[in-house]
Amino acid sequence: MLNHIMWLALVSEVIEFSGFQWKAFENFDSISGNYFTSEGIRRDGDALLISCKTTKNDTGFVLYSSGIVSNRTFLYGIFTFEVEGDVEDLVYACFAPFLYDFSGGHFEVDIEYCRWGKPSNPPGNFGIIRLFGKWYKPDSVLKVNERFNFRLQRREKVTKHIICWSPDSVVFESFAVARNRKKSERLLHRWKVTDKKFIPNVPLNAEIYLWWHSNPNCTLKHDFRIISFEYKSLDASFYKNLLPGSPQVPKEGK
Repeated sequence: MLNHIMWLALVSEVIEFSGFQWKAFENFDSISGNYFTSEGIRRDGDALLISCKTTKNDTGFVLYSSGIVSNRTFLYGIFTFEVEGDVEDLVYACFAPFLYDFSGGHFEVDIEYCRWGKPSNPPGNFGIIRLFGKWYKPDSVLKVNERFNFRLQRREKVTKHIICWSPDSVVFESFAVARNRKKSERLLHRWKVTDKKFIPNVPLNAEIYLWWHSNPNCTLKHDFRIISFEYKSLDASFYKNLLPGSPQVPKEGK
């Protein structure tokens, strides 16, 4: 678990990526023991490269990680993250594109790829955290989550991860993308949450992290190439035709 709230003042200069402005975190997270640094982030044409690594010193292994957060907030819509990286083989590190409520810390809509330190664990994790009080008060935190197994095929070097957030549900989807003559997509997993207490009703920031959930106690490095981020808002006409309930959609954050 990461400590998000204290991080807003600990960010780098603006990064332009996929038509949006982002900032990289520059801080030490005392909960996870990760040093977040913009040195692990660099441009690759239109894409963004992020990395995490461990280095050895006299007392053990130091955890260096990367994370970016959108400057603006978003409301109901479809969020698509397309990436190139080893999402099925992360044992100690975690790749996480997700949405977070920085204004109050009440909601976290997660896509996380990590085996949480155990190779036998499923690599895929979808979830929503609903926070009523403080992180250090377990009774104030509710979670709903889905874990799933999958295997990527030889040609599937790219994956696409989608969060579809409406006032009535959150739908998660992950696809494997085969880079052949006809770019094809294969559904890895889909999960839908309709319990209203878990559906965010406040603006959320988009975030992308590559961080260490646990210390591998060896030198290790992971690199991910963030190909694109896309946001499609649920405007009144879209929402009225496809989703139940009121057609009124709140204005997006800036």
